[in-house]
Amino acid sequence: MLTVRREGHQMSPHTPAGRRAATAALTATALTMPLLVSAPAQAAPCSLPNNVVANCNGTSHTPGSGGGGGGGGTGGGGDSGPVAPPPPEGLTPDEAPGVVQVPGVAAPAPAPPATADLVATARASARFPTVIVHTAPKNKTYVRLRTSLWVEGFKDVQTQPITFGAQKVQLTAKPSSVTWDLGETKDLVCDGAGSKDGKTCHYAYKRSSASQPGGSYKITATIWWDVTWTCEGAECDSPGGSLGRNPVSSAPTPLVVSEIQTNTGQ
Repeated sequence: MLTVRREGHQMSPHTPAGRRAATAALTATALTMPLLVSAPAQAAPCSLPNNVVANCNGTSHTPGSGGGGGGGGTGGGGDSGPVAPPPPEGLTPDEAPGVVQVPGVAAPAPAPPATADLVATARASARFPTVIVHTAPKNKTYVRLRTSLWVEGFKDVQTQPITFGAQKVQLTAKPSSVTWDLGETKDLVCDGAGSKDGKTCHYAYKRSSASQPGGSYKITATIWWDVTWTCEGAECDSPGGSLGRNPVSSAPTPLVVSEIQTNTGQ
């Protein structure tokens, strides 16, 4: 109990004057005490792993992980991210992933190749003859003289059959024409191989070759083959077709063309 002494007398707190004195004393005591203010708690610095998406004041989330369990409860499942399937094993290039080998049953047979692939293989294996040119007169002729022209190598070409499963592919090339580059003219076309008598292919020069490098024309002949293919068998995508024309040229051959000298006797 708080008592106040005044001039040597004790004042009772139950009197009005005593209550006023006690209230004044309590107020003075409260004003002299330190002021205590409730301040928010300061969190310590935080550090998060690289794969966690979060901030220090929020809820963090790790990709692919489940939530933790509460007190006395059961936690969520973790590792819920997508999982890549394992690579296929024991499959041939013609088998798709997902094929399951059944014990005691053979693996599926490889798919048959496309007919176009077999045709391309046959085309790559085709060997055309070497083209060789001939003239009569041989090696040297004269202006305005009919010169016979012919070639070697003008013949059919047929590849060996390529068989795969129920497909048999074969190429055939037939020569159709010869284009001559005679130096003086570059587009003389003969329908056949020509002959020594010059009945089917010949040419008469208008100028000598004296002004040409080496004093001769360098002549070439190009044989054109019409190439076709056939496919026999139940697995053929098509029974046949054309591969267009295939040219093969000869090596340049020198031909001297001279002027015919006349003697008047003077």
